[in-house]
Amino acid sequence: MGNIGRHDLDGCDEDIAALYLKTGAHHIKKIADALRSRSMADIQRYAHKLAGSSGFLEVKGMATLLSELEKAASKNGAGEAGRLVSLVEEEFSQIQRYRSSRPHLIKKSQEASPPPPPPPIKRSKIFVVDDHPLIREGLVRLIALQPDLKFCGQASTAHQALKIIPTLKPDLVILDITLAGSNGMGLIKDMKLRSLKSFILVLSMHDEALYAERALKAGAKGYIMKHQAPKELLKAIHRILDGEIYLSEMMEAKMLHKIADSSSQESAFPEGSLSDRELQTFQLIGQGRGTREIAAELNISPKTVESYRAHIKVKMSLKNAHELTQHAVHWVEGNHLN
Repeated sequence: MGNIGRHDLDGCDEDIAALYLKTGAHHIKKIADALRSRSMADIQRYAHKLAGSSGFLEVKGMATLLSELEKAASKNGAGEAGRLVSLVEEEFSQIQRYRSSRPHLIKKSQEASPPPPPPPIKRSKIFVVDDHPLIREGLVRLIALQPDLKFCGQASTAHQALKIIPTLKPDLVILDITLAGSNGMGLIKDMKLRSLKSFILVLSMHDEALYAERALKAGAKGYIMKHQAPKELLKAIHRILDGEIYLSEMMEAKMLHKIADSSSQESAFPEGSLSDRELQTFQLIGQGRGTREIAAELNISPKTVESYRAHIKVKMSLKNAHELTQHAVHWVEGNHLN
């Protein structure tokens, strides 16, 4: 096959020959790179591109060689593909040396149209749920700077979010646990009950040691605290969009330790033994709410609130209502929830 490239290039259309010279080297390099990484699918793909976009189908000898190369790659024949890639490189080297005797082809290859632009990057849609306008605006600006992300909507309450999300169908919802007149944990559960397909990332000021595991159990795919740098938030977003779970390194280590030491059920935080509703009640007690106020806030009966108070006292080994209130106030102040 030593002179196939030269002979066929002499006889083919000048425009085809110009394209041959312009794009051939690029595709051959891609084929060689694919061979080194043993990616047969890429060898097959670039051999096909080389044949089509460079006009090699008009260069009969090379077209035959590339057809053989595609077949070898499709059969995962690394050895045969390697031999054929060497022949392709040899043929094209001869053609490049032959260019000096065809200066009009060199000029045409320089004038040939550039390859078409790559397809646009798919931009994942992000929806934000937070009751602080400044936080929402900051997230909107951060997302707008990313070429692969697109802000699609926002809400300040769980009720608003549940009305908008089914229509917009975002790829990812970023939400806070504490929302005006509602609760982010409840929103996560409601989204799961409604079979909404959006991934969920919790972005909150609340201590991840207490809330991260709860959020994951409720249906979230990640938890990140608001004091983290923007680049860490973007890392969390991309990891979840790739189908993975995001937690801080410290929280990952804590959960792995918990799994490894399953015999130890004791929590470093007494509040960790409370159910989600009990924790909500505990937080509202610490914020100075009475039984009827808590009942109205959580849309439950005063009797149910009293039942939660009794459960909290037992689980946290608190003797009476005074100790319960004192402990709850201290916890709320320590977590900046007041």
